[in-house]
Amino acid sequence: MAFFSADFLSPLFSLTMAVLFAGTLYYLARLQNRVSAMRGAQSELRGLLRACSDSVDGAERSITAMRQSAQALAIDLGRTMDEAERLRAEVDRTCAAARQAMERLGPIAASVTAAPTPESAAPAKATKPGPAKPKPFADAALLKGAPVGSPQAPAGPHERAAMRLFRETFRGL
Repeated sequence: MAFFSADFLSPLFSLTMAVLFAGTLYYLARLQNRVSAMRGAQSELRGLLRACSDSVDGAERSITAMRQSAQALAIDLGRTMDEAERLRAEVDRTCAAARQAMERLGPIAASVTAAPTPESAAPAKATKPGPAKPKPFADAALLKGAPVGSPQAPAGPHERAAMRLFRETFRGL
C-alpha cells in the first residue's frame, strides 16, 4: 500500500494542480484575446449602427419629402386636368358655334355666288342669246357636307379665317 501513501500522492496532487492551473492560464489568455477582439468589433459595430441609423433617418426624410411632392403633383395634375376639361369644353363650344355658323352661311353663300361678280360685269362677248348660266359656288362641296379642307373643297376666305381661328386657339393651349 505504498502506492497510496500521503508522501507519494502529495507531489502527484501538486503536479495535477499545476497542470490545471497552466491550462486555466492558457484559457484565460485566449479568452482575453477574444474579449479584446469583441470590444474592437463592438466599437466598429457602434459606428456601423450609427451610420445605419443615420441612413434610416435620411430615408424617412426622403420618403416624407417624396410624399409631399407627390401630393403637390397630384394637386397640380388635378388643376391641369380641370383646365384641360374646361378647354376641351370651350373647344367643343367653339366647334359647335362654327358648325352653326357654317350652316347659317351656306344659304347666304349660295345667294352671294348668284350675284354678279366683277368678271361678269365686263362687257359680254357676242354669243348666242339665251339665259345666262350662273357660275357654280366655289365652296359647293361645303354645302353638300364635304369635310372642311378636303381636296374637293377649295378653301374660301371664311373657311381660311375659321381655320386660322382654330389654329390660334390650339396654339394658345
